[in-house]
Amino acid sequence: MESRRNKRAPVRVALTGGIGAGKSAALSMLAARGVPCLDADNLVHGLLREDEIQKQVAARLGVGSLEAGESGRRQLAGAVFADDEKLRALEQIVFPLVRARIVDWFGQPPAAGAPLAAVEVPLLFESGMENLFDGIVLITAPAGLRRDRSAIRGGADFERRSSRQLPEAEKRRRADIVFENTGSLRQLEEFIDGLVEWLQAGGKQ
Repeated sequence: MESRRNKRAPVRVALTGGIGAGKSAALSMLAARGVPCLDADNLVHGLLREDEIQKQVAARLGVGSLEAGESGRRQLAGAVFADDEKLRALEQIVFPLVRARIVDWFGQPPAAGAPLAAVEVPLLFESGMENLFDGIVLITAPAGLRRDRSAIRGGADFERRSSRQLPEAEKRRRADIVFENTGSLRQLEEFIDGLVEWLQAGGKQ
């Protein structure tokens, strides 16, 4: 991965991976090492709690009126869960908003001026956001292991959710760095330590 860092901008890293791969654990480790971090899923959840966004989405999806706040977000989740057409319509509204907020976040403290900043974007390629970043780190693992991890965390419908994402092989092809997260948390931490050191040095050998 080549860095395009300059004196005023951080190295902008996208962290992505399939369900149960361990990308959220990796993001937490980056944050613990002082790297400004952002979770795109949290942005989505926040957007879908906003009344105006809920009204726009409800009208576009034809799902009627929604309750305000978190209750409305849960109603939306139920409406799109088994309806791919509604899900695509929702994504067409939400993805551009998430993109804009990521761009804003990069331009403000603590990300602005930091040597390195990271954003976890599970649907990075599917949303077309990869061009926002200097480098893409894929956290991956075999499907069986990811399914087991998801089940432990109470995740439901692993197969359906996974089918909405690019195949792991395609993600590998498009990522700059790939980490096989099949070992211990300590091994993941060692990878993160090396990644931070390498990126803060400008991505040079």
